[in-house]
Amino acid sequence: MDISVFDRADDALVEQCWGVWQRSVTASRAVPHRETLEEFAQHLRFTFPGERDVVAAAIDSGQVLGVLRIFFPERDNTSLCWLELHVDPPRRGQGVGSALLTWAEETARTEGRAVLLADVFTPPEARETHRDRRFAERHGFATANVEIARQLELPVPPERLDSLEEAARAVVGDGYDIQVHLNGVPPALRQSLCDCSNRLGLDAPTGDIDFEPESMTPEDYVKFLAHETGTGAKRLTAVAVERGTNVVAAYSDIALPAGDPEVGHQWGTLVLPEHQGHRLGMAVKLANIREVQRIDPQRKRIDTCNAEQNPWMVQINADLGFEIVEELLSMKKVL
Repeated sequence: MDISVFDRADDALVEQCWGVWQRSVTASRAVPHRETLEEFAQHLRFTFPGERDVVAAAIDSGQVLGVLRIFFPERDNTSLCWLELHVDPPRRGQGVGSALLTWAEETARTEGRAVLLADVFTPPEARETHRDRRFAERHGFATANVEIARQLELPVPPERLDSLEEAARAVVGDGYDIQVHLNGVPPALRQSLCDCSNRLGLDAPTGDIDFEPESMTPEDYVKFLAHETGTGAKRLTAVAVERGTNVVAAYSDIALPAGDPEVGHQWGTLVLPEHQGHRLGMAVKLANIREVQRIDPQRKRIDTCNAEQNPWMVQINADLGFEIVEELLSMKKVL
C-alpha cells in the first residue's frame, strides 16, 4: 500500500476517490449526504482563497482504499488544520485509516501546525461508542466540542411560520430590513457580510477549540460564489440590515445542492453581539425557509448543526420544528 499526494486532474483516480468517499459516508452516517461525481470533482479541485489543501490516497495495485484531505488556512488560524478521512468500508480494520492518519499528522507537523481537527458524526445514542470516535481516540484525539445535527421537514406549515414571524416582528421592530438574496448579496453589502461571517468561529460556542476571526474578503466571497454556482448549487442568504448604517447585523445561509435535490444545508447563522436581543436570528431563518419553499418546493428537508451549549440557537431551531438526527463531535489532537 502506497500513500501519496495524487493528481486531481486524473479523472479516473478522482472517480475512484469519489466512490470511496460516498461509500464511507453512507456506512458511517445516520443521514448521509449525496454528491454527484461532477460535484465531487469540482469541490476537490477548488481551493478557497486564503487556504491551501493537500489530498492524498492510499492505493494498492491501482485501487484506492482510502482518501484524505487536509486544509491549511494561511491568513488566519494558522496554527490549525482540518482533516477529512474516508476508508472504503470493505477495507476498514486493515490499517488503512491508521496509515492515512499517520501520514496526515506528519504532513501537519511539517507544515508547522500545532492542532489537527476532524469531525465525527454519530447517532445521538452512540456518542460514546461509535467506531469513528473510538478510532479517533485510539490515535490521540479528544472530543473538543459537540454540535447537534437537526433536520426540518418541509414544507413547514404556514400557520407555524406566520405565528413565529409575527412574534419575531414585534421584537425586531422598524430598525432592520430583512432581505433574502439568491447566489450572493449585492456589492454594497459584501464587505459588511464578510465582517459578520468572519466572526462565526469567534462568537459561536466552539468548546475546547480557540478560533481567530476569519479573513474572507468580498473578492474571496465572489470567487466562492462562482465556484458554488458552477456546481449547479443555489445559495440563499437572508440578512438583517440595520437601517441608517447599511450594516449586516445578522445573516443566515442555506445551500441547495444540485446533486441532492431533496435537501438544503443550513450553513452559518450569526447575529452580531451588539445587535442581539432583537430576534434577528429567528427573522433571518424564517425568511430563508419561506424562500426555499417558494423557489425550490421539491426540497423535503433542511439540515443544520448547532453547538449544544448555544441555547438561543437551539431554541430557535426547536421552535421552527427541527428534530435531532445526529451529533457532530469535533475531535482535536495537539501535535
